Amino acid sequence: MSPPPAPRVRDAFPHTRRPLPWILCAFVGMLFLVPIASTQLKVSLPVDSKIDRFAVIGLLISWFWVGGDQRAFLRTRRSKLFVTAAGIFLALAVASLLLDSGRIVNLGTLELSAKRFALLGSFLIFAWFALTALRFEDVRGFGTYLIGLAVVMSIGMLIERRTGYNIFYEWTRTVLGPIANVEAAPTNIHPMFGSEGRLVVVGPTQHGLAATTMLVVVMPLALLRVLDATSRRSWWLNAIAFALMLTAALATDRKTAVVVPVVMVLYIACYRPRKVLRLAPLGLVALIGIAHLASPGALGTVLNLNNAQTSSSTTHRVGDFTDVAPDIVAHPVLGRGYGTVNSDKATEFRINDDEYIDVLWEVGAFGLLAFMWMILAPVVLARGAIRARAPNASLALATSAGCVAFFVACALFDALAFPQAPYMFFLIAALTTIAAAGPEGNVVPARELVRQLAGRRRAVPAT
Repeated sequence: MSPPPAPRVRDAFPHTRRPLPWILCAFVGMLFLVPIASTQLKVSLPVDSKIDRFAVIGLLISWFWVGGDQRAFLRTRRSKLFVTAAGIFLALAVASLLLDSGRIVNLGTLELSAKRFALLGSFLIFAWFALTALRFEDVRGFGTYLIGLAVVMSIGMLIERRTGYNIFYEWTRTVLGPIANVEAAPTNIHPMFGSEGRLVVVGPTQHGLAATTMLVVVMPLALLRVLDATSRRSWWLNAIAFALMLTAALATDRKTAVVVPVVMVLYIACYRPRKVLRLAPLGLVALIGIAHLASPGALGTVLNLNNAQTSSSTTHRVGDFTDVAPDIVAHPVLGRGYGTVNSDKATEFRINDDEYIDVLWEVGAFGLLAFMWMILAPVVLARGAIRARAPNASLALATSAGCVAFFVACALFDALAFPQAPYMFFLIAALTTIAAAGPEGNVVPARELVRQLAGRRRAVPAT
C-alpha cells in the first residue's frame, strides 16, 4: 500500500496569489510555445524588436512595481556563488569590448556587439527575476509546470515530424500576426530537399539542437520523479512525460539527443546508482518501443554510426578550433571582443558547432573559464544538499542535472546563438540555487514585513 500523498504546502506555486511567480510562469510559457527568435514586433527600434526583449522589459517593470523589495535575496541564506559567477563573466565580456574598442569601431562590429550584450543582459535579468520571484516551496510546483510545457512541446514536435506542420509558428502567426512579423518555419520533413540531407524539426525554435537542449534540460525533473515515485500514477505520468521528451528530441535527428541524455543519466546514477540500474533494463526497452511508434526511423538515423562519422556537421566540427586558432592566439586573454563575431557573415566568420570555442574566440581564456564556472556553479551548490539526503535532495539533483545537460550541449553547438537554450539554462540554474538552499533560504520581503508589523499593531488593543 503506497503512503498517503504529501500535504499541500500553503502559498506555494501554483497555489499562490503572489504575482511574481505567475509573471515568471507566463514568460516561461512563451519560451516553450512561441518562436521568439523568429517573432519580431512591428515597431522601429535601434535594437532588435524580438518579442522576448519586450517581455524582459515587462519582467523588469513588474519586478520594481510588484516586488522590487525582493532584493531581500541578497540577505537570504541562498548561496551567491552562481550570481557571482555570472557577474564575473559579464565583467569580462565588458572588458573584452572596452580594451579592444578601437579595432572594434574600425571594423564596424560595435552595433552587433551592442545587440549581443542586450541579449546577454536579457538572460541575466531573467535569471535574477527567477531567483527573487520563487521560494523553495514553489520549486516542485514550477517543476511540474515545466514538465507539462515540455510534454506539450514534445507532442507538437512529433506532429511536426509526421506532417511537416509546425503548430508553434502557425498559431503564433495567427494570434500575433496583426502586431508582429513571424518568419516561416524552417521545418522540412523531406531529407532530399533539406540541409545536410536530413529532416529539419525545430519546434518553437530555429534549430533542432536548440529544441533538443530545451527538452534535455527538463528531462531530469521527470526522471527523478520516476525514481522517487510513491504511487503508480505518479510513476506512469512522469515515465510517459520523460519518454515523450526523449522521443521528441530524437525526432530532430540530432546526435545531441542521445549524447546529452546519456551524460545526464550517468550524472544522476552517481548519486542514485541502485535506482537507476533497477530501472535501466525496463526503461530502455520501453523507450525504444515508444520512440519507434511515435517517431519511426528517428532512432535508427541518430544511432547510424556511418552517418555520424560522414555527416557534414561532424566534418565541420573537426575544423572548428583549427580555423579560428590564429585569431585566438592573437587575442588569448580577453579575446577579440564579446559579440563581435557575426554568424550571418559566413564569408568572414566561421560558424562553430561549439559554444566554448566561440567564447574563447570572443572573450579569451579568462572568459571561457568564467563561462564554464557559471554553468557548473549551481552543480557545485547542489552537492551538499544531495549528499546530505536532505528533503530538498531530489530537487537539487534534478535541477543540477539540467545544468550538466546544458554544459554538455554547449560542446555540441553554439548554444548562445539560440535564445531559448540559454534562457532555459538560467532558469534551471536559478531553480538549483533555490533548491540547494532549501526552506532556510527563504526570506520575508521588506514590504511583507511592513504589512505584518502593521497588522500586529492594529491587533494590539488600545490601552
